[in-house]
Amino acid sequence: MPDWFYRTVTQPLLFRLPAETSRACALGAMGTLAKLPGGPQAIDFLGHMRPDERLACRIAGLNFPTRLGLGPRLDPGGMAWPALARFGFGFLEVGPVSAKQGERHSAVRQPNQCQRDPPRQAILFSAAAQPFTAAALRTKLAPLRKLDLRVLVRIAEPHAKSLDELIECCMQTIRDLRGTVDAFTLDVLSNFTQLGASPINCESALSRIIVAAQEISCPVFLCIPTTQSWEEALPFLHAAIQASCTGVLIDGIQTTGNQQFLAGKPGFSATLQFVERCRQEFGPTLTIIANGGAHEPADTVALRAAGADLVQLDTGLIYSGPGLPKRCNSALLETISSDSKTDSSRASLAASNSPLNQTKRPAEMTWFWTLLMGGGMFAGSLLALAIASTRVILPYDEAFVGLSRAQLDGLNPRLLAFLTHDRVTLAGTMIAIGILYVSLSWNGIRKGEHWAMVTVFVSAFIGFASFFTFLGFGYLDPFHAFVTLVLLQLLLLGVRSHLGGPPPIKSVPLCEDWRWRWSLWGQLLAICHGVALLAAGMTITFIGCTSVLVHEDLDFMQTTAARLTELNPRILPLIAHDRATFGGMLLSSGAAFLLPALWGWNYRVRWLWLATMLAGIAGYLPAIAVHFAVGYTDWGHLLPAFAGLQLFLISQLLGFPYLWGIGEATESAKK
Repeated sequence: MPDWFYRTVTQPLLFRLPAETSRACALGAMGTLAKLPGGPQAIDFLGHMRPDERLACRIAGLNFPTRLGLGPRLDPGGMAWPALARFGFGFLEVGPVSAKQGERHSAVRQPNQCQRDPPRQAILFSAAAQPFTAAALRTKLAPLRKLDLRVLVRIAEPHAKSLDELIECCMQTIRDLRGTVDAFTLDVLSNFTQLGASPINCESALSRIIVAAQEISCPVFLCIPTTQSWEEALPFLHAAIQASCTGVLIDGIQTTGNQQFLAGKPGFSATLQFVERCRQEFGPTLTIIANGGAHEPADTVALRAAGADLVQLDTGLIYSGPGLPKRCNSALLETISSDSKTDSSRASLAASNSPLNQTKRPAEMTWFWTLLMGGGMFAGSLLALAIASTRVILPYDEAFVGLSRAQLDGLNPRLLAFLTHDRVTLAGTMIAIGILYVSLSWNGIRKGEHWAMVTVFVSAFIGFASFFTFLGFGYLDPFHAFVTLVLLQLLLLGVRSHLGGPPPIKSVPLCEDWRWRWSLWGQLLAICHGVALLAAGMTITFIGCTSVLVHEDLDFMQTTAARLTELNPRILPLIAHDRATFGGMLLSSGAAFLLPALWGWNYRVRWLWLATMLAGIAGYLPAIAVHFAVGYTDWGHLLPAFAGLQLFLISQLLGFPYLWGIGEATESAKK
């Protein structure tokens, strides 16, 4: 459920259902998808949310792909952990887990009941989540072992009757999870309070627990809920430091008057204040994890600026969308230059300012060859457009059918007009593809954009594969074959070359605004447009390989397929060549329009909007104009083209303010 689908379609529908039902539907669907063959790859394909390598850091002796993690409340039952782990997180906190289960514990673990509070962007929980057993948690975590992310386990022992029992249960859980997790968070502050333990007792208890964790080389963090005041929490914090605790986790959970827990945006300010005070009180050596109401990239940046080393998201994905981690990672990448905590961050920034494509010859770079391929396709399609608009057929076409241009015109006065309509439409599609390849190569691949390289490769290989679709009719267009062979060599050289250095750091809006919300609708329509082109390409390719002509074509030429075959048995193969080629180019253009809409639809990517607009106009204008020029004006035949054009223009209009950055200067002046 990417943002472009979640915020426009899924969220409004899910919010009409009870909170527990919508949670089960959403998490169940994601969990099922992650278990299906190819499901994880589908999640990666749709989201393209893997964190940038420059976000990698080492904190508390652990390597994190990014400082962003997932909190334990979004999916308390672990229904969709393998799916959520692919959303661009560097770590997951799971749990709680307990060695001492309560009397109501059953074999089937039920998630805690919840209610939505949309005005406050919060979730109300009726009770704390029922703890896992260590054995159950090990089973749940098994699918995550192959992923590059750290796993933190929250230990909670709400049923412990004494301090010794609490210590023993925590130590037992740590021993049971040996080799399964990377760190532990101790949610035991309520136990200390209820048992009336003094800070000295807490220090002793924590020391014993930490020793057990050190035996298996796992850091330990003390969970500090913001339900307590700073003054109440401070003695326990000092006790944790004295006990050699690795750090603290500031949990922005709140309580309500009716004994419910409130998680979400209302807890952000308290979390931010706790982080600031912790950093001021204990200095730079204490590792701080912050979890509390981060619903926008601005919240993540603020928590980092306040002193948080790691930041967790949870309810933000419900209200802002599953693309929130990707946007937060982009915002964190923007601030990497001001991060003075780790030398690795500064080294990564230096590397990004000196991309590899500046140290290698152009001929060693992928963009060089894909640029030549796109330029060659653009030039060739302009030549094809000129020929299709004038002579229509070439000498080798005449040689194949054994008739001259004049003789073909004599067989059917509308045959050449029909061939013109087919070939002009094909040339327009190829021009669109050429424009996109050139722009993706120069503005994307040259700057290290992996998604742009994948787009060109996928689209081009689809196009080259379509070359074989029309060979079954026995007609090999020599010029088409020559151009295909030359361009294929350029593509293969691009595949064998280097992408280059890391892409430039992009700016992202730190807060939701009207431009971003409009762009989600624009992105949805742009993706629908790309899918429609793929569907049209498959349909036309199938027709070109089977019946060749549809009834509108025959009505225009005022003939039948049998009559054309009777006049000359090679006329249909000639038309089939054009049809199958056009279908293949539509498939290729569908990928070239679809994949950038999926992956490249980012803030202020002006070149992508401009290239897409130019390519769309270049594709649709000749295709529609030629129908009127030759008199092929059957509205049933033209309706798909007009519908596609309208869909394309609306998507471009809705995406323009976001992709172009409209209103940015005005808003900066107001600030």
